[in-house]
Amino acid sequence: MDVTVALAVHVVAIVLWIGGVAIVWTVLLPAVRRFKSAAGRVAFFELVERRFAWQARGTTLLAGASGFYMVDRLEL
Repeated sequence: MDVTVALAVHVVAIVLWIGGVAIVWTVLLPAVRRFKSAAGRVAFFELVERRFAWQARGTTLLAGASGFYMVDRLEL
């Protein structure tokens, strides 16, 4: 049961992490390119990136911890 929960946490963390990266590449970067001023581009990107960085760090830690847990628990 504990490995099933760890696997679910692992999969959700990866989906959120990769999904966030996909949003940055497909939505954020094209939107930033439309800003006329360079200062506006930088300010907008830094604002969004700061919020995404916490999600990326958290999901990376969750994926790593759950992955290492499964490796240890299943003696792989």
